[in-house]
Amino acid sequence: MSSFLVRAHGLYVSVFNAVEKTLGGDLLALLARFTLAGVFWRSLLTKVETVKLFKYTEYINDFPVERAHVRLPAFPLEIRPATYHQFNGDFALPLLSGELAALLATLGEFILPLLLVFGVLTRFAAAGLLVMTLVIQIFVYPEAWWGTHALWAVMCLYLMSKGPGRLSFDHMLRNRFAS
Repeated sequence: MSSFLVRAHGLYVSVFNAVEKTLGGDLLALLARFTLAGVFWRSLLTKVETVKLFKYTEYINDFPVERAHVRLPAFPLEIRPATYHQFNGDFALPLLSGELAALLATLGEFILPLLLVFGVLTRFAAAGLLVMTLVIQIFVYPEAWWGTHALWAVMCLYLMSKGPGRLSFDHMLRNRFAS
């Protein structure tokens, strides 16, 4: 029986050493950056006017619905009136007017995900998204911690503590200026 356990332990160690070597560090940081950026970018797209690329029509119950494979913010950024309405109503924050809160949230959801995707000022961007996550948790959706916000917070904390990994402009710039 102990021979079986020794072989099982050896297999376990080999498999998870390979997983750590493959996913640990750089790839995990890249996945965390893209995942976190994607969450907040999709939220941005609900707040601003967008441009639809690669449009197609889907029929739902015989009614045509226009869809797009890619949606991007229209430039210049134009915050939708519904966004201001939300921040003056359901998303109202103490100490900030609805207009200012809508503007700050929209700019944060535009700038910080871009920084994460490119790995520029990654720790700063992750800290900013952590603050946004905590504001959302405390003032907007206090019931969403375990289902959603805890996952965002963990990704933010990982990026803040470990950095963006080698697949980033941060890493490239650090190496360039270190020499």
